[in-house]
Amino acid sequence: MKGLTRILTRLKRFILNAMLLGATTIFMRSIAVIFNAYVSGKLGAGGMGLYSLVTSVYAFAVTLASSGINLAVMRLVSEELGKGNKAGAISAMRKCVGYALFFGLLSFTLLFFGADFIANHILQDKRTYLSLRVLSVALPFIALSNVFSGYFNAVRRVAKSASASIAEQFVKIGLTVTFLTALLPKGIEYATLALVLGTAIAEALSFVYLLIFYLFDRKKHLQTKKKSCDPTMKKRMLHISLPIAFSSYLRSGLVTIQHILIPIGLRRHGADYETSLASYGTIHGMVFPLILFPSAVCSTFAGLIVPELSELAAAYGDTRNHKHIRYIVTRALTFALLFGIGTAGILVCFAEPLGILVYQSREAAKYIRIFAPLVPVMYLDTTVDGMLKGLGQQMHSMLYNIIDASLSVFLVWTLMPRIGIWGYVICVFVTELINLAFSLTRLLSVTNAGIPIPKAVLCPILCVAGASALTMLLLKTSILPLTNTAITVCGILLTVIFYLTLLRTTGGLSAEDTKWLRSIFRD
Repeated sequence: MKGLTRILTRLKRFILNAMLLGATTIFMRSIAVIFNAYVSGKLGAGGMGLYSLVTSVYAFAVTLASSGINLAVMRLVSEELGKGNKAGAISAMRKCVGYALFFGLLSFTLLFFGADFIANHILQDKRTYLSLRVLSVALPFIALSNVFSGYFNAVRRVAKSASASIAEQFVKIGLTVTFLTALLPKGIEYATLALVLGTAIAEALSFVYLLIFYLFDRKKHLQTKKKSCDPTMKKRMLHISLPIAFSSYLRSGLVTIQHILIPIGLRRHGADYETSLASYGTIHGMVFPLILFPSAVCSTFAGLIVPELSELAAAYGDTRNHKHIRYIVTRALTFALLFGIGTAGILVCFAEPLGILVYQSREAAKYIRIFAPLVPVMYLDTTVDGMLKGLGQQMHSMLYNIIDASLSVFLVWTLMPRIGIWGYVICVFVTELINLAFSLTRLLSVTNAGIPIPKAVLCPILCVAGASALTMLLLKTSILPLTNTAITVCGILLTVIFYLTLLRTTGGLSAEDTKWLRSIFRD
């Protein structure tokens, strides 16, 4: 009986944290999409393309600055606290802060002093020079913020890291709007500079915010007279972080190369530079942020699953035959598919009104509809990746991501000069499917879990198709004088309601599911 109570308590804590972080992430991504629409309206597709080039290099620099430390913090702190060792958790944090400081300063130095070479010889656009230098300043702060956000995830007090993210987002938006108003008249180069200035200052303030919260949290929850003397702590940290770091460097480097090759491939196909930059900006600066923004739900669970599964794996060792691990994995996979398939159906149905409403672009609407069927694959892969990391399978996960990135570079290099932007569309579909196939096979193998295909795949496909058809019928027969915005918003809300109702009616969300959810929230 005590064991059941403990499991329900853990599940309740997990779900509550997931709901909080999920709501926060969805809210932030909603604000980000709205802000992205504002920025794209100011910069245009060409400006978004230039900004995407800058951020592709910045993403690699962030990977170097982080160097796998977030996962190391989550794993080490959750393992130490799982053993009741508060001193060990403090020791882990000290080691991780030193590690983050080293790689944060290293990445700053390389990007700051290498900005001229990168702008002129790699990106081949000198307008990116100032933006790269400004972004380099944010890198040490990002590295340290990763340590503290990893700590709050590990101890399941995500409200603090969530509040930091919200504050950072609003500071970033306020500063960016201010800078953009002042610098946009000077041209696209300075408009891009305005965007990165807001980002850099917001990252620095977010670090200060998290540091203050951590110091108070440590005083309240990690007070101990014991001193940690685990001589293996540094080795354990490096064992987790360095393999992730090196594989992340390779994968991130390949992704950066891929992004640089996209406008080059379009030019080789026959488009001029500005047109190539505009096409690149439409897909990466407009379409992907929109179709990936609902994945906040899956990425939230993926992040929280890491410490949850880490504790269980550390406590029981045998992941293949542990019922609770298998239960979590099966539930997570099922809900990821229910959510992903429902989202894909809505995007297919409302692609054109969404593209016009958010970006005033039929070109964006076209690509939203094209990539929408891939959404369940992307969302499921996010969830699977998080669970693999939680089970100590991070090296396999990174290997699959490296294969994915390598294949992407090859396909972009070979296909785009021949068939243009359709070569990139093919590349995304092929690599996402291959990555998921590898990752999912590994996860099912190490947990002995399974996916209930009729419930998790067939049922949601039929339900979202029915929900979309019912919504379209109601909207066509409506006598209310609705604007295009109202039609789009009401249509999406109606589709969600019909989809959930049909899932519940057909057993996609069964009585067992609702009973389980009630047990989680029952005192």
